[in-house]
Parts: sequence; structure tokens; C-alpha cells
Amino acid sequence: MVKYNFPKYEVELELDDDVYFPAEDTFFLLDLVDIPNDTKKIVEIGSGSGIISIVLAKNNPEIQFLISDISFSATKAIKQNLRLNNIGNLVDIVCMDKLEAIHNLKSDIIIWNPPYLPDGEEEDTMSPLNKLMLVGGKKGYEETFTMLDSLQKNKISTIFYTIFSSLSWSDEDIQDLKKEGMNLEIKNQLSLFFEKLYLVKIDFCERNEKL
Repeated sequence: MVKYNFPKYEVELELDDDVYFPAEDTFFLLDLVDIPNDTKKIVEIGSGSGIISIVLAKNNPEIQFLISDISFSATKAIKQNLRLNNIGNLVDIVCMDKLEAIHNLKSDIIIWNPPYLPDGEEEDTMSPLNKLMLVGGKKGYEETFTMLDSLQKNKISTIFYTIFSSLSWSDEDIQDLKKEGMNLEIKNQLSLFFEKLYLVKIDFCERNEKL
């Protein structure tokens, strides 16, 4: 493992090459998640390095955190990074795909920086692990759509923060979700060299309470 410092967040991380390294999308999400005062539990899906939950847990020690990641290497790194930042008692870790091993999920906030790249020619040069971390399906949005569908069908009352990419979602696609009755808000946009990222907040609380 190699140790990295992130002075802005007062965090140190130890990471291997097979763990997703914090990038622009990571910090875009981390900087804009709003934590209400009455929040009791936060779940983060596919945490990778663990930096999002680590920073939030350090700033909100009264909140219970649960991290999931499909990669065993990532969960080992997260466990080490929790110790490194002296918050091992604030965060639980589960190695699983999304939320598939959890029944009767209750969480005030769910955070997910999903794989959102569309399947393309460059995928042939990726390792299986990179495909898992970066490619969200043939069109890029399938993994995200599956998660949204699951939260609705299982009537999970939560605030869901995620990222959409212009490589797989257009403004019209996002507006279509709103037309379907989803309580969705684009919190901010980040323009990168090759794409635009949308930080999206979806409120499943009011809608699921009515179902």
C-alpha cells in the first residue's frame, strides 16, 4: 500500500493499485452532500478508498455509517483507512454488490458514485476490475437505473445522492425521470474535458410514503 495525504480534508489514505483512487467525481460528490442535523444513519455504496464516508464520519461522529463495496481489496483498504484516521468505531463495512446483502434497509441518506461510463471500444483494454469500477453498462446508465428501480420497488425512504455523466445521460433523460414522478434535483454540474457530471439528489421519502 502507498500512503496519500489529502490536506483539504485532513485525511490520510493507504491504497493499492486495485482500489479506485479519489478523483474529480469523488470530491465533487463529497463537497456537496448536505447532512441535515437529524441524520442518524448514512450508507455509502461502492466506497472504493472510503474517503467520502471517512471525511463525513470525522465531521459527524454522532452518525452511524455503513460502507459497501464489491471489491474485497477495497474493503480491506477501507478498514485500514478507518484505523489510520482513528474512526474505526464509527463505520461498518460490508463486502457486497451494492445493497444486495441487506434486508429491511433503513438509512437517512444513501451515497453512490456509480460506474457510469458506457461500454465502448476502450473497454477491451480495461482489466476486469476497472470494468467493474467504471463501466455502468452498454449505455452507461444501466447500473444506476437498476439501483433507482430497486429503491422504488423496495420502498426505501431515503435521500439518495449520486452522479450522472453526460456520456450516458442527457438533460432530457434526467428530466424524463422527473416526469415519471421522481423527486429529483440537480444540485450542481462539473464540466470536465470530455464530459459533464451532474450531482443529483433524489428524495425517495415522500414518494415511497405515499405508495
